[in-house]
Amino acid sequence: MHDPYHRPGLHMRGLRLPSTAVLVLAVVLLAGGAHVTDDATSGLAPLRVLLITGGGWHDYTAQQRILADGITARVNAVITIDHEAGEDSGARIARHRSSEWASEFDVVLYNICFAEVRDVEWTEAIVRAHVAEQVPAVVLHCTMHSYNYQGDSPIWSMFVGVRSHRHQRQMPFTVEALDSEHPIMKDFPAPWQTPQGELYEIVDVYPTATPLGHALGQDSGEHQVAIWTNRFAGVRVFGTTIGHHNETMQTDAYLELIADGLLWAADRLDASGRPVAGYEAVK
Repeated sequence: MHDPYHRPGLHMRGLRLPSTAVLVLAVVLLAGGAHVTDDATSGLAPLRVLLITGGGWHDYTAQQRILADGITARVNAVITIDHEAGEDSGARIARHRSSEWASEFDVVLYNICFAEVRDVEWTEAIVRAHVAEQVPAVVLHCTMHSYNYQGDSPIWSMFVGVRSHRHQRQMPFTVEALDSEHPIMKDFPAPWQTPQGELYEIVDVYPTATPLGHALGQDSGEHQVAIWTNRFAGVRVFGTTIGHHNETMQTDAYLELIADGLLWAADRLDASGRPVAGYEAVK
């Protein structure tokens, strides 16, 4: 079957994964606190979600609330927000200085733009923590342009499942489903036109990734993968490049997509696209 997307092999040459020294974990600024659900009502502990956000070129202060409120309205979850980075696109947050930073969470949601971080060992240590603890991830928009190397190490792109270095002009675009039967896509209203948008150009789709939706780029005249899943060293990752503008993030279509992707990554979405019993939002 013809593959319309370039899928490079997973070449591990140059991938340096040195042992990481255990450092003192600094106290991390929690912007906005946590959303707590009623365990007695749900019968199950809520999904423990870490939302790491911040960086340049985006309204992450508003988006942290849009995402946290939108997810907890749809999922039995408690969300810890780490916005230590603020508007620093070169941030190395304190949380990531510990080799065990991911161990207390069920899934990590990245809505970041750390495009100016050029530190291979730092990036590899973050990925190593995901693999060591088998903690899944959800990666949004400029997360794909974060920790992104065009030479040294492709580890972050391999982890998220795709590689991108640029985007097209800001304008709405229409997202079409490539697999409408996938649990994440069951309720996605494809075709769906974003209220506003900034379509990322995908240079590579790794063999571990499965495209679920794409959009036609008006500048390139080519379809670009916009929604996908990935499996990296046993770790589930859900990704989408959609999400630059607050008005797009605030839509039901977007928040439903992120909630379903989060549940899938945490292996709590059933085959019909519904949360596993106990992980529905607590009313």
